[in-house]
Amino acid sequence: MAYAADESAVIRENLADAGFSPESVESMMHMLDEQNETALKKLIAEHRKKLLSNIHKYTSQLDCLDYFTYTINKRR
Repeated sequence: MAYAADESAVIRENLADAGFSPESVESMMHMLDEQNETALKKLIAEHRKKLLSNIHKYTSQLDCLDYFTYTINKRR
C-alpha cells in the first residue's frame, strides 16, 4: 500500500487497482506530468466503458444461469 504522502504512488496504485496495465499506468503518469488531461480523461473514460460493458455481459450471463436454475427447480 502506498503512503498517502506520496501522491504519485497513490495514483499509480489506484490506476493499477482499476485494472490498467503497468505500461498504461506509466503512460498515464506521463500524461499527468505533462498536464495532458484531455488524453488522460479519454483513456479513463474508455477503460470505464469497457469495465461497464463487462459488468453488463456478466450480469446477463448470471441472469441466464438464474433462469436455468429456476427452470430446473420448477421441473421438480
